[in-house]
Amino acid sequence: MGMWEEETNASFCKNALIFFPIVCAGYIAHYFFFDKAQGLEPLDLWFNFRFSVAALSVACFIFYLSPLRHKSYHKLPLLITWWVMSYLQARVLIWYPEADWTWVFIFTMISAIMLRTSALKSAIFTSCVMASVLPTLIESNISTQNIVSAIMVTLGSVIVIRSSYISEIRNFLLAQKHLESQKKIIELNVEFADRIRTFIPRVIAERLEQQVKENNMSVLQASIAVLEPRVTEVACLFSDIRGFTSGSKELKSFVTESVLPDVKVCSDAVEAHRGIPRKVGDLIFAYFDEPDPNLNLIRALLAGLEISRCNKDLNSTLSSQQIHRYILISVGEAIVGNLGGLDSSVEITALGSPVNYLSRLDDLTKHPNLAPKLEMGDLILSEDSAILLKQMHIVLELTPIPLAQYELTIRDFPKAATIHLMKPTDKNLATLSRALSLFSRPPEDLESIPLASSF
Repeated sequence: MGMWEEETNASFCKNALIFFPIVCAGYIAHYFFFDKAQGLEPLDLWFNFRFSVAALSVACFIFYLSPLRHKSYHKLPLLITWWVMSYLQARVLIWYPEADWTWVFIFTMISAIMLRTSALKSAIFTSCVMASVLPTLIESNISTQNIVSAIMVTLGSVIVIRSSYISEIRNFLLAQKHLESQKKIIELNVEFADRIRTFIPRVIAERLEQQVKENNMSVLQASIAVLEPRVTEVACLFSDIRGFTSGSKELKSFVTESVLPDVKVCSDAVEAHRGIPRKVGDLIFAYFDEPDPNLNLIRALLAGLEISRCNKDLNSTLSSQQIHRYILISVGEAIVGNLGGLDSSVEITALGSPVNYLSRLDDLTKHPNLAPKLEMGDLILSEDSAILLKQMHIVLELTPIPLAQYELTIRDFPKAATIHLMKPTDKNLATLSRALSLFSRPPEDLESIPLASSF
């Protein structure tokens, strides 16, 4: 009930601040445009009557602007003012018999409604006002039948209108209960989102927040929408630790000092370039699935370069066995999203040809005919990746490796004739950084830039 009282009191004071200036202006205007215009006498009487009510209205307006409006007796000024107005309106019938006597009852009815109290209290207030003005009404020679009828109509109207008081309270409490429920739902959504954010990739978390804000979804609804499996063009990155089995002989120190920091560095590098990482032991797989396939490949390559460099920096600080990785890159069409259902088997990953290709290519890098050509930290690109770079007019320092020349084939991909080796050089990094800046621009900006000479 405390909140209801606060709400009704605030609404009451707000209405009072609107009402009293209107009353003040109305009474002053009535004096100049009616009383004087009609030549009512004595004019001093009408002046005192009109301006006294106007002054009382100004005083009430000031009261409802002051801190006193928060007091328990804050309705008293309005109650007194309305009683005075009703009583004086009755006296007008003595001073000016042609006046409409029904205004006395209209004033009383409006005042009872504005007080916003229960039907019983409103009826008591109305009865008191009627009793105070009754002698004047009788004195003004209004018929008893008309007075009784007007009193009954006024009381009945006030009771009927204010009988909704209980309903107003009930509706207010229901609305507050609904607001509390909504608040709890929002708090749970925020808490749920915060918890989820610690377990899902940063890009997915951003997409969830965007769905919640733009489409007014719950976190669960947004999760279903964002993670629904879909077919799209992706760039994929694959890297696992070489020599993990031999390194794990000193399992605790190797994992704690080397593997865990390295996996975190790799995952951070992927997420920094808007990739979606998936960690399986020491293996890092990531896919980049935003709408522009060109940007996806550029970001995958930049993430790969950062992984290579961070891995090298980390190795320089390790006293235990070092971490050795290749970084494999491919592009193509894949199914991405939550491919494991909505229960405990939730799995955000990608399936398709570019994913399978990297798995097979990883096996091939261990072949004795190819391994001597590679150095740890190298990036190995699929032929499709190199073709896409050429279409974008991005010239990198790539070394093509014809597989047939080394009597090699990629299992399940017999048509893949060439792979491309890229060193983590400063020049390649600078070229890709410029390309990222360029291809991140709006499409209309790209139309005016000669791509062939951009890199």
